[in-house]
Amino acid sequence: MKKTIIKSTISLIILSILAKCLSFFVRILLARSLPLQAMNLYSLAIPTMVFIITISQMGIPFALSKQIAQKDEEIRPLKASIYISLFTNLFTIFLLILSIPFLAKQVLKQEDIQSVLFSILPLIPCVSISAILKGYFFGIQQHIPATTCQIFEEAGRIIFLILMLKIPSLTISQMAQIAMLSVSIGELSSCCYLFFTLHFKKCISITTFFSTKIQKSDLFELFSSSLSMVGSRFIGSITYFLEPIVMMINVHPSYTQTIIKSYGILNGYILPIITMPSFITITLSNFLLPSFTYHYSRKNHKTAAKLFTTIISCCFFIGLACSLLCYFFPEFLLEKFYHCTEGAYFLKVLSLPFILYSLQPPLTSILHAVSKSKATIIDSLSGSIIRLACVFLLQPFYHEYSLLIALVSGMMTTTIFYALRVANTFLRPLK
Repeated sequence: MKKTIIKSTISLIILSILAKCLSFFVRILLARSLPLQAMNLYSLAIPTMVFIITISQMGIPFALSKQIAQKDEEIRPLKASIYISLFTNLFTIFLLILSIPFLAKQVLKQEDIQSVLFSILPLIPCVSISAILKGYFFGIQQHIPATTCQIFEEAGRIIFLILMLKIPSLTISQMAQIAMLSVSIGELSSCCYLFFTLHFKKCISITTFFSTKIQKSDLFELFSSSLSMVGSRFIGSITYFLEPIVMMINVHPSYTQTIIKSYGILNGYILPIITMPSFITITLSNFLLPSFTYHYSRKNHKTAAKLFTTIISCCFFIGLACSLLCYFFPEFLLEKFYHCTEGAYFLKVLSLPFILYSLQPPLTSILHAVSKSKATIIDSLSGSIIRLACVFLLQPFYHEYSLLIALVSGMMTTTIFYALRVANTFLRPLK
């Protein structure tokens, strides 16, 4: 069992490294191709994109993988997830179309961002289909296809960006719009790969799929599970969505451009580097949730404990290595990746506290697996309230540095609460 876990872990890490390298190439391509004004518009639109994706998915992919792993039943949870996603997608698209003009002109106070926000619309169905297919593959313990699709996703974005950004005489808003549309192209590429893999591996019989009937109980069970699992993710995304709004409400007119520039640098340059380990830790956590659930639900507590210990140790040392690199070589990293050193101080300040960030995905997965999803909502809410409060209260005094204080305070609060709950509700009983 131990050899199988290590082998699977290594394979997933290698694939995730390849996907992250391509993802970083996308970041580098955007940073070098987009003017700072276009990057600022793109960065301001990203929180809305993340929030919209969370609403449209409603935690369905994670609930799907858990349901399949628990019940050894594939078709009924899959069909239920498709029906629920169809409804949430239609609702989300309608909501976004109505709110974009008000959001752009009255809230973010950037009229040029309106076209960028409309570019989120095609992403909603693409990301939902891709996420359902990933959840299905994780649920049946086929982790390789669910991870490999990220490579196709980033490759699709790169090809699209290279071709589209060569168009002459593009305006600032058009360049930001292309950057946003590339996300949809990436998800579409991921869907194509997953559909091909599904057909090639013959995981599902088309006849069986259409002949299988689902009941209201299947929809209710999956939806209730998804709501409990999406809580912390929803709170995180709505915090991310509200942060620039709160920032702009309380900003002094003389600091408006400075704070927008700092926000663009933080989200466009610094956070992609400082959260670099997340692509591995999230991949390991996606592996951990169905595998741990499988063993835990069958009372194989010792095997489940070893699985958790192995993965969280990997996450910690990966996060530690990345944080030390960012602390000692901030200027070097920014110069190599973006050909600029703006934000080097931000990177150095955030590096050491963000060691804890690498522990969040496995801790969250464990709490979901032991049916403590509601507790993660409380912990995430606590961290989010502290983060938004720091932005609102400290911004008039510390200006752009309030973003750093808020980010670290919220992240550390949530992570520490997660760790305490895992220690109290999971580790002791297994011993």
